[in-house]
Amino acid sequence: MQKEGSTPRVSLCWIVVLYTLLALLWLWGSDWVLAHWTQDPRQMLQWKNFQGYVLVLVNGLLASGLLLRMRRARAQRKAAAALIEAQQREAQERQRLATTVVDNTIEGVVVTDAHSRILSVNAAFTRLLGYTEAEMLGQTPRMFKSGRHDRAFYETMWECMRRTGHWQGEIWNRRKSGEVFPERMSLSAVYDGAGCVTHYVCMFTDISEEKAQQQRLEYLVRKDPLTGLDNRTWFGHRLELVLDRAHAAPSKLAVMLINIDRFKDVNDSYGHAVGDQVLRHVALQVQAALRPGDLIGRMAGDEIAVAAMDLATEAQAAQLAQRLITAAAQPWHAPEGVDVVLGVCVGICLYPGHADTAQSLLQGAHSAVHAAKENGGPDAWCFFHADMTQAARARLELEARLRQALADGHMRLYYQPQIDIATGRVTGAEALVRWLDPVEGLISPARFIPVAESSGVIGPLGEWVMREACAQGQRWRNLGLPEITLAVNVSPHQFLLTDIVGSTAAALADAGFPAAQLELEITESALAKQPEEAMLVLRRLRQLGLRLAIDDFGTGYSSLAHLKRFPIDVLKIDQGFIRDIPHSADDMAISAAVIAMGHSMGLTVLAEGVETAAQLDFLRQRGCDHFQGYLCSRPLPVSAFEDFLRRSAQGPVMPVPSSQG
Repeated sequence: MQKEGSTPRVSLCWIVVLYTLLALLWLWGSDWVLAHWTQDPRQMLQWKNFQGYVLVLVNGLLASGLLLRMRRARAQRKAAAALIEAQQREAQERQRLATTVVDNTIEGVVVTDAHSRILSVNAAFTRLLGYTEAEMLGQTPRMFKSGRHDRAFYETMWECMRRTGHWQGEIWNRRKSGEVFPERMSLSAVYDGAGCVTHYVCMFTDISEEKAQQQRLEYLVRKDPLTGLDNRTWFGHRLELVLDRAHAAPSKLAVMLINIDRFKDVNDSYGHAVGDQVLRHVALQVQAALRPGDLIGRMAGDEIAVAAMDLATEAQAAQLAQRLITAAAQPWHAPEGVDVVLGVCVGICLYPGHADTAQSLLQGAHSAVHAAKENGGPDAWCFFHADMTQAARARLELEARLRQALADGHMRLYYQPQIDIATGRVTGAEALVRWLDPVEGLISPARFIPVAESSGVIGPLGEWVMREACAQGQRWRNLGLPEITLAVNVSPHQFLLTDIVGSTAAALADAGFPAAQLELEITESALAKQPEEAMLVLRRLRQLGLRLAIDDFGTGYSSLAHLKRFPIDVLKIDQGFIRDIPHSADDMAISAAVIAMGHSMGLTVLAEGVETAAQLDFLRQRGCDHFQGYLCSRPLPVSAFEDFLRRSAQGPVMPVPSSQG
């Protein structure tokens, strides 16, 4: 069957032969017809002319047809030639593009013959392997073998090639430098028309960085990036495995939690970069002091956990704890010549005596280390006992209840009158916070104030007290009651770590309460911790126009050099110095000295906790200005204190000696 556009396969010579035969047949046939039809010369001449015309016409038509056919055939040949040329150019372009892609791809590409002899490689292959193309041509890929795979690996690979013509996977090869590296490889066979393998094409990608990243991630899953110790999760996992073995073959072990003292001070003083180096130093020292087989991990910023195996007695656990304390105390020598020495506290929880699970052992050690910090100070250790957990749970429960009580409006302010000793009249009142629980009733401040201070609730609680006291003071002014000074306690946390100036100014402004009738009581210990910062805060508070008092004076061991610089109005003698008057000569001497010192500094002196007439007489004789205590009144709720204020408008609420009128 003839293809479309192709030249008919009929030879021109056959056309000429056929034409000649037809012409001869025409001439002979026409003469024979003429000879039998007429003998008239004129008619015969006319017929001869007709014959000539017909031949000329046929020759012209035939010549035109042949010429047209030849032109068409020539055009078809030219078109076919152009098509073939275009196809060749396209094939060459595709080949050029394929070569360019192969040469510029980041993957290494190598082509071998059926006997695995290297025929060509791309630029990436030479770059990744380190060989030149000339060094590899004619060689086999066995020159790259790493030695990490056994015979079975290669047999499996080639068996897959024979079955499927393709293999893909990870393999280790060796560079010219000798470095062994991992690669992800794809190997494919090329077949001819008969199904026989003619070539192999191999493509691979260097996955060294990918493997390194995977190793880094696996490391971070298990290790603390700063110290290199086990992290919290991995330490807990390993501890569980150790406990499983301890259950199966009964043995004792100790979990110790090491808390670094004053680590925050190092960060604040020298910066976190130095703090990190110090932490690594402590971790290395502790790790070096452990025995083979003991576990160590970092739990938090300044806490390291240890699981010590096969400790037969508590004495052995205590000896190890002391050894760890000594190791951690080794000084870290800074390049600048500064030596940093940190102490640690250790909490010890024993298996199976104290707890029998990984979580409970860590929890027990956590409770024990806090007990060591609170009771033993630096370089102390403490064993766990059940009361610690119960106390910790009770604190957490009380903290949650306290937060909810503050949100639900269960907090109340009680007011204890402050009396002018000379006149017996009410001059002020101290606002004291109380917790009125719907179920338990009044909860003592001695229970919830320490929890509030340790948990951070003291900040919002102190702000509520400030706002409520100012608002209540303004309500009493609106009722026309005698004007008094309201004293509000400020905790060290609230004073040093919150915006006490801003919250106080806002409370005064919102209530419309005069600043001159507000007195803030700040503990001596809060001023002693950071005297320079305290000075700045006190000056800003003083600019608001309010009064400032030092509460519990005599218990904080503050420097008098700092004290005389503070803009203070009132000294409050702690009730611990008043309680045993007049039976304690020491307390009487201290109280008298405080009164005299306060007056010499131009301060008003107020005594707290006055409960007997003898105590009041002593204070009056020493010239104390004011007092508060059960001798006059217990702290009163709002309604009761309003009644007290109304009665105080009639005259003195405490008797005074007649000589003082």
